[in-house]
Amino acid sequence: MYKKVQTQVPRRWIFSHYEVKQPSPRLPDRSVETKGIKNKKENYQAFYIKKSVYEEIIAYCKQALPYEACGLLSGINETGNTLWKIKNESVRLNRFYMSQEAIKSAVMEMNEKDENLTGIFHSHPTSPAFPSSQDIENNPYDQIAYFIVSFYKGKVDVGCFKLNNKKVIPVKLNIIDE
Repeated sequence: MYKKVQTQVPRRWIFSHYEVKQPSPRLPDRSVETKGIKNKKENYQAFYIKKSVYEEIIAYCKQALPYEACGLLSGINETGNTLWKIKNESVRLNRFYMSQEAIKSAVMEMNEKDENLTGIFHSHPTSPAFPSSQDIENNPYDQIAYFIVSFYKGKVDVGCFKLNNKKVIPVKLNIIDE
């Protein structure tokens, strides 16, 4: 199912040494440059998440306030069927760090469930639901969805993106009933 590979990733996100399956083929690049970050003009990708998982992510992130919460999502292709809460090892309010052991353990459990790693999430307690420069710089995987749950100005907002070569690509988030 997974091929073991040797990879070097940023210390902030030491995921596992497992190659994540590549989803559907990439579409042509339609991005524009904005303040050094490339942004898509239109959403061409979609991610499907179970309503119960979506609500659980928001509740988990809210419970962690004022700190950032983080974790993983798994499913088949572009779906979020299962939530994997990972302890934020960072002591800073505006950072998160997932340990290699916690991620490896979650990925092994995903394999047992015949699911793939399909998403990464974390919260922004005091900033918008858009990837920060740190998020963009330190993202090791461009083939999975990247979620940000924001509590900016007291309002809950969830953003879904793909981060690829310093490009922020919005992804349409579809919440589905079970």
